Amino acid sequence: ADVSALIPTSSDGLMKCVDGRPSDHSAMDGPKALGGVYSIATNRGVTDIEGLKKICEEVKKCGSVPSCHGDEHAHPAPMGCGFFKLWSQSKLEGIPAPKFDSEEGKAAIMEAGGVYECLAGKHEEKVVYINFVEGTTLAPNGDDQAFVVDAWMTGTYNLDVPKYLVAAASTVEQLGGPLKAKLIVPN
Repeated sequence: ADVSALIPTSSDGLMKCVDGRPSDHSAMDGPKALGGVYSIATNRGVTDIEGLKKICEEVKKCGSVPSCHGDEHAHPAPMGCGFFKLWSQSKLEGIPAPKFDSEEGKAAIMEAGGVYECLAGKHEEKVVYINFVEGTTLAPNGDDQAFVVDAWMTGTYNLDVPKYLVAAASTVEQLGGPLKAKLIVPN
């Protein structure tokens, strides 16, 4: 991977989905995680709204803005997140489905001080970047889409790394994404 494309994360950056499509939000310098804050919930087995709100508080304390997204194609719009869709349909092996729908999740995240973003266009990701360089990310580029998985954040949130990476691979595979991954590791 072109490590020169790495940017430092900032406290204004969204903890956003790994989705590579263009966003209506400008704060792209936060860590990229499966479904945004939903990645933490799925890794920990959190399936209720109260648990989701607590995760949002933790994300803020750790220096990011909690978020989720939808797109202009899905009905309801928050179902435009493929990761949430797979999770809600019990299609992620060993991960229990949430007890809330996409609109309830969006409302809870926003109520907890998070952000909802709307992504435009269709998926054209060519590669999956798995980034292990702590405190860095890649900003989405609508002209050269890629899924960005900031795997280093598993340490920040004390997540189960194999479970996280298997969920990432399963999601990309089930959504028909690119079967090509590039690892970005510290020097």
